[in-house]
Amino acid sequence: MRKIFTLFIILVTAISFFTSCRSAPSPVPETPVPITEPPKELPPFDPHAFEIRVFELTNRERAVFRLPPLIWHEAAAIVAREHSVDMHHNNFMGHTGSDGLGIRQRLERGCIKNLSTWSASIAGGYPTPEAVVAAWMESPRYRGNILSREFTHIGVGFFERPAGSNANFATYWTKKFLSLD
Repeated sequence: MRKIFTLFIILVTAISFFTSCRSAPSPVPETPVPITEPPKELPPFDPHAFEIRVFELTNRERAVFRLPPLIWHEAAAIVAREHSVDMHHNNFMGHTGSDGLGIRQRLERGCIKNLSTWSASIAGGYPTPEAVVAAWMESPRYRGNILSREFTHIGVGFFERPAGSNANFATYWTKKFLSLD
């Protein structure tokens, strides 16, 4: 008797399930939606896009304080990128390069000769431009770079640790701030 009662409950549940499913017709779109294949592979990662985003976010922070926007300086960006790579390859975090050169010397080696003022901001481990700019804004020293009226130009360098690397950080960020004579 118990088996019959259990079978009856299962049958009633199944009938009510199928009846409720059939009673509400599913909407059919008037215009068929084309089905597209997903891309076979992701587009290549563009570290320069991260650098440009940091540039944009830095100028956005400056705008909040009604400061003029900084101008992108490609030679400074190359120097900044080289410093980010140097920090990764030589597993350090600092403003002096592994070759012993300071900020000004590296900028001059990058053929930037007419410097009047300069500074740099560095960071490691931040996964996105938004995260690193937020961290710099929380640091009194680096916030001062971003909000300085002295600087007119900026170059940003980003490097991401390749797979299999034993470097301390997954990402390395460098900003070079400068004013030109």
